[in-house]
Amino acid sequence: MRVSLLTNLVAALLASVCAALSNQALAKEASKQKGVIKLTNANFEKVLGGQKDAYLVVLLTSTNPAIGCTLCAELEPEFDLLTESWLHDHPAGLSADGERALFFAKADFDAKKNSKVFVHFNANNVPRLLFISPENAFGTFSQINLPGEPGMTRVAAIMSALKEATGIADFELHQPINWGSIAVTAVATAVIVAVVRRNKALAAKLVACKSIWGLGTVFIIVIWNSGYMFNAIRGSQFAGMSQNGDAVIYFMEGQQQNQFGIETQIVSVIYGILAACTVGLITFVPYAANFYAKDKTGRPSPSKASFVEMILTLSFLITLYAVYSALMAVFGLKSSGYPFRLLRLPGKY
Repeated sequence: MRVSLLTNLVAALLASVCAALSNQALAKEASKQKGVIKLTNANFEKVLGGQKDAYLVVLLTSTNPAIGCTLCAELEPEFDLLTESWLHDHPAGLSADGERALFFAKADFDAKKNSKVFVHFNANNVPRLLFISPENAFGTFSQINLPGEPGMTRVAAIMSALKEATGIADFELHQPINWGSIAVTAVATAVIVAVVRRNKALAAKLVACKSIWGLGTVFIIVIWNSGYMFNAIRGSQFAGMSQNGDAVIYFMEGQQQNQFGIETQIVSVIYGILAACTVGLITFVPYAANFYAKDKTGRPSPSKASFVEMILTLSFLITLYAVYSALMAVFGLKSSGYPFRLLRLPGKY
């Protein structure tokens, strides 16, 4: 009887010690990777298995451009913000009352280093955000739903789900302050104010200049229509790679709701050329015709003016046609059923 009681006490003591060591080991491992435990084929069973009293959040993702996972690229900074917010108030991974522990782990797919992790979780697609409770047996987990709306909305929704699942109330979001951006803005503002104060007359003329306002308006329209704001919100990756990694992919073909960052740049150039050609036809061609309407001696030269006007007009029109054909080709890439073409090459249907 005494031997049995002593054995139970020793077992309970060892279990508590192992649990404490487990949390300490997890915290130490997390500190190596800015709060995120990196899962590999060699360590995932040790990290996820065994006796512990900590909750684990596991992100299975693939940010390799060759895979082309846009949502993975979107989720990467959001997951980092989530972990950094937790560590901001809980550097040891423990809640304020010390009764609960929460750690974050991640596996960014690499066939040589962590493929067994994805096999363990039966992950056929990425990204997947998984939740492991300390009460669960090894290999048992639940999946956290990822809201479709990206950015702070998704981060807040994931944080709310974790609060409810863990019972940890002191989990607050901490957005990092971009001091670099603030400094650049402050310096630029000071320089602009100083220049304007020294050149008030010139500044007044520039403010009243219709051409500057027109160019600025066209520039803003091009930026908005090209999708720069979409890229900023979604955190779109710049470009993709083919499966074998030997070619760069510039467009997500057949995907109207997703895009690479380089798509925006290409479309911006196309819109910019189209706008420039249109302005050239309206303003520059008449100006050039009037300029060459007289020769150097002041005598009328209608033939030269007509020739210049014709050459410039044809140049702008041909450029418009060719570049607008390129724009139609982009629409065709993004929507496989898009039927319109301005330039059809021989043999192409």
